[in-house]
Amino acid sequence: MSQPGNAAGRVVLIGWDAADWALINPLLDAGLMPNLRSLVERGVMGKIETLQPPLSPLLWTSIATGKTADQHGILGFLEPDPAGGGVRVSSSSSRRVKALWNILDQSGKRSLVLNWYASQPAEPINGVIVSNAFQTATSPHHTPWRIVPRSVHPPELQETLADLRMHPGELTGDDLRQFIPNLAAIDQNSDRRPLQLAMILAEMLSVHAATTWLVEHEPWHFLAVYHGAIDLAGHYFMRFRAPQMEGVSAQDFENYKEVMNGVYCFHDMMLGRIVQLAGPDAAIVLVSDHGFESGRFRPLTDHGTKDDSPLMWHRSHGVLCMAGPGIRPDELVHGAGLLDIAPTILAMFGLPAAADMPGRVLAEAFTSPAIPERIPTWEDGKPHDTGESLPDDFEATAVMMQQLADLGYVDPISDDAVETLRLSEKANKFALAQVYVSTGRPDEAIPLLEALSAAAKASERTVMRLYLAQALFAARRLEECKVVVEDILAAEPNRPAAHAIRGNLALAMGDSETGLASLLKAEKEWKDSPRLKLLIGGAYLRTRKWMDAERCFRAVIAFDSDMAEAHAGLARSLMEQRRFRPAAAAALGAVGLKFNLPGSHYVLGASLAQLGQKERAIQAFETCLKLAPDTEEARSWLTKLQAAH
Repeated sequence: MSQPGNAAGRVVLIGWDAADWALINPLLDAGLMPNLRSLVERGVMGKIETLQPPLSPLLWTSIATGKTADQHGILGFLEPDPAGGGVRVSSSSSRRVKALWNILDQSGKRSLVLNWYASQPAEPINGVIVSNAFQTATSPHHTPWRIVPRSVHPPELQETLADLRMHPGELTGDDLRQFIPNLAAIDQNSDRRPLQLAMILAEMLSVHAATTWLVEHEPWHFLAVYHGAIDLAGHYFMRFRAPQMEGVSAQDFENYKEVMNGVYCFHDMMLGRIVQLAGPDAAIVLVSDHGFESGRFRPLTDHGTKDDSPLMWHRSHGVLCMAGPGIRPDELVHGAGLLDIAPTILAMFGLPAAADMPGRVLAEAFTSPAIPERIPTWEDGKPHDTGESLPDDFEATAVMMQQLADLGYVDPISDDAVETLRLSEKANKFALAQVYVSTGRPDEAIPLLEALSAAAKASERTVMRLYLAQALFAARRLEECKVVVEDILAAEPNRPAAHAIRGNLALAMGDSETGLASLLKAEKEWKDSPRLKLLIGGAYLRTRKWMDAERCFRAVIAFDSDMAEAHAGLARSLMEQRRFRPAAAAALGAVGLKFNLPGSHYVLGASLAQLGQKERAIQAFETCLKLAPDTEEARSWLTKLQAAH
């Protein structure tokens, strides 16, 4: 069978955490990211949907394995340390399934893997792994900087690669002025932000130096390299980017407004070097795990360093760009998700995806999409091998954990090991519950959320019970949901999210008047929430108020054009108004952002059929039935169209 992707069998996977087309596109138009522009022009590009919850260790492990977090086992930034009784940074030994490099290893391919999340300790594979602990500076400048044990496989490359690392103290004022032109005016004794940038850049440069050395000196078929600098810098500096945000001083705005553009342009320079070294026969896959707010909807805070809720900055869609042999030139790819990356890369090597990988092969990206038949699984039932067990490196772990705490991704690190362990386990159980709900398994989430609610402190209990109420509603356990919601409102009568759930609950139980009243009360308290407007739009759909639904969904899209559910609701409301042409366009917008929306494929088919486009309508109905075989309306339409055709 001919390979659909890279005929020469070399693939480069580059991860840019939090990269977003909303910020990239103006830089492309200005000619400031020429290497990415070259990839876009000779390949395919599109938006890629994230997973829930949008936490980097979960997402990058899903990208590498093609599996959700409950399958692969990485549930957070931290995990229990079986040796010390406290916590450690999530490790490769906790991953329960094979990553791409393990699958390619057993298929005779050689991999180079650098800085991937949860890759410490480095696994013994056919190739090289440089873990995400390799570049962490654990000592002051001009003092010995030892390498973290087992951060490089094979170990004989340790010393060579260690010499390529850059310490933050090596960066000069001239280096930083490329990002902070006004550096000389900043008092760095009181303002640590230049130091934070130096730490981010030094780690990025260390990874890049190791990557280029390995590409030049080691044989390989697959290269995977991850850079987290866009996300890290974003949490410190995105608020200072133009236009000036409320609460940002004129001086801070002037000092730091160019940092994010500089970080993106530097990534483009690194990209150009990797593409050059990989050669013309290599396929390039560039992906981010989610997007990042960069415009008028950036979260407002009352201080000027970082946000206390970093996930508020994450957008639902990141970037995807693929170029190289066998990949279509200058095309768009629609409806991609993070779980599609692993099956697509396997297809590039002529290898099958497994049936236990939920994602699809992005066949539309290839000139010759001959996709191998799926096998049941790549797993062999053996424990995941990370080599000889060794204690964690205390200094490196402490530095990495403090970085996460500084950014707000984990709770402040306590001297009380038992308390730190409790908080870590709570966060991971909460993440697992969100995975269950987002993948349509609310019944599995409910026991976790009940336990978390019962054990939560008073300040956290309401949030946990709101999630519990949502899970109960999703599981159609409506009476239990009602008890939880009324309990929340008895304690906090003005809680908008509780009114929103009460509204949808009332609608589901047939009480339209109470349902809409509760939703409108929530909207009054929570005017700028696109998620709430989405709920209200859904309520209007259920009560057949098509024009009101259209108004709500258009408001959501104006706030965030990447919300697939809003496009789906708009399509339905337009179809019901018999405005079939705009309904078809809205349905295409929905499935272009999220492929797995059978209702939108149905609306697309019904609208196209009414417009007389029978062949395209048949395709849409067939896709709908493939995703949701019990959709009788689609089956009826399809039977009628096929008979007429």
